[in-house]
Amino acid sequence: MKIPGVESLWAGMTPTLAAAGLALLVGFGLGRVTAPPAATEKKPDGVAQSSADEAEKQEPAWQTVETLPQGVTASDVVTAASTGSPRQRERALEDVLSKASLAEVKKALEWANALPEGPMKKAALEKILKRWGQLDGPGATAYAAQVYSETGNANLLREALAGWGEKDPQGAMNQLGTLGLSDGLQGDIRRDLLEQWADLNPAAAAYAVQNRTPDSWRGLVGTVADEWSKRDPMAAANWAASLDTGRDKRGAIYSAISNWADADPSGAAAYVSSQPPGESRDMMAGTLARQIGQEDPASGLKWAAMVADPATQERAIAGALVDLYRKNSNQAVQLLQSSGISSQVQQAALSRMTNRGPWWR
Repeated sequence: MKIPGVESLWAGMTPTLAAAGLALLVGFGLGRVTAPPAATEKKPDGVAQSSADEAEKQEPAWQTVETLPQGVTASDVVTAASTGSPRQRERALEDVLSKASLAEVKKALEWANALPEGPMKKAALEKILKRWGQLDGPGATAYAAQVYSETGNANLLREALAGWGEKDPQGAMNQLGTLGLSDGLQGDIRRDLLEQWADLNPAAAAYAVQNRTPDSWRGLVGTVADEWSKRDPMAAANWAASLDTGRDKRGAIYSAISNWADADPSGAAAYVSSQPPGESRDMMAGTLARQIGQEDPASGLKWAAMVADPATQERAIAGALVDLYRKNSNQAVQLLQSSGISSQVQQAALSRMTNRGPWWR
């Protein structure tokens, strides 16, 4: 809903005037600024002194700026929404809105909807919906779903569900499945929610296992492993290795080990070396072959040599050498020929690097 004349009011304003206009709009829209008192009739002499005494005890109305119970004022919102840098603006809005009650969030929404189109309005609406989701997930999601059905813009829906997910991730997940969204959009939002959930609580792993897509490389288990491994890579790797066979399991192992290797190469290498032979160790060693091979192809190739399964080993070799092969194919071939890996697997790996298409397929 737009306030008539708002866009023309803003057109051509200098930044200073725009900020002043914002302050007035927010102040009156949110009920934060008290207007000057109306003129009063002249009192009889007998009443004048008592009225003056009473006035001394009161704060002048023009100085009054009402405050939310949590301490949020209109000027706080204006300052946050007016911050120049997009990232700073988002942080400032989140900080201010984190103190707002549900009633104030809804008043802020009315104000934001009246703003002219632009980055300020977009940022304000998104952060307002996220805060609404934190306070009232079902209500915020219902509003955002209606906006999506009318405009095709899913940003507010993402934010409302993200806010809800911070308080009740299972509830947000369940609601997502009832919204009738396309498979692609629903999958994107589900991954976002699961990343958030996994960052808050590894219990998200149970949800991911129950809703696995074994034929998908990434899948929900990969999302959990990726987030979990940033805090506890060993626990994430152990969990990923314990999954039943599937492409999503391989993706989960890759995420866990690659994140670990980025943060602590020695720790990741020691862990992989201690694993028993099998599918999980093959995938782990192949991941290290790629991660290490980008900087040190010879060392990456040694990890590829540890892989037992021929098809997995082909990919591991290609991952270790493909960057070098693109720069100096002769050097890459010489390094491969001296590796001790079977000639059949060597040839298959070279085919992956020379044929059209991704080497990992």
